[in-house]
Amino acid sequence: MSRFDLKKKADRILMTNFKYFFLMFLPYYILSIISGVTSRASFQITEVLNGNEQLTYNWGMLGSNLIFSIVSTLLITGIMFVCIDHIRNKAEYDKPFSHSVTIINNSKYFWGTIFIYILSYIMIYLWTLLLIIPGIIKSLSYSQALYIYRDAVDKGEKISYMDAITKSRQLMDGHKWEFFVMQLSFIGWFLLVLVTFGLASLYVIPYYNLTMANFYDSLLD
Repeated sequence: MSRFDLKKKADRILMTNFKYFFLMFLPYYILSIISGVTSRASFQITEVLNGNEQLTYNWGMLGSNLIFSIVSTLLITGIMFVCIDHIRNKAEYDKPFSHSVTIINNSKYFWGTIFIYILSYIMIYLWTLLLIIPGIIKSLSYSQALYIYRDAVDKGEKISYMDAITKSRQLMDGHKWEFFVMQLSFIGWFLLVLVTFGLASLYVIPYYNLTMANFYDSLLD
């Protein structure tokens, strides 16, 4: 499928079931807002604190923001997995809040997501130490690892975290440029999110995740 067709299918699914996707992504939106508000408050308060008070407060806020960031990342990953099922017409458009916490309801999803993120980050960081370009290329190569791991878990297949990353690299062979261009095609949408103070994210975030799930599914085909 062309990039246009991939995005068109994602848009059609989203607009046909917009209320469902809004509710499914709602916990993620709320966490993102809380994280943004606490970060802004932290910046304003530290301006009036000095010495040890400021240092203690900064560490406390850093810990809170890190927790919000980790939880929101886990939530959005679980929602990504649900988006694959919708792309494949294998999921009902009901129980959106249950789908929001998919990552928590499945321990294999949960730990797989954490360890694949950690391993991918370490390897991409090491490649980046050589040069920026190799790091970018590897980030594109490893981009499908979570989807691959998720499919293996659902099929009852045994797969290690490193195997998922390796299979992603193999799957993306010859498709990295396509994926890179697909990512670039959303720059305008994310700028729209900024100028609308986040309001456009109600459409853009589900649209983006459905498109990425569709891209992965098209690679398998």
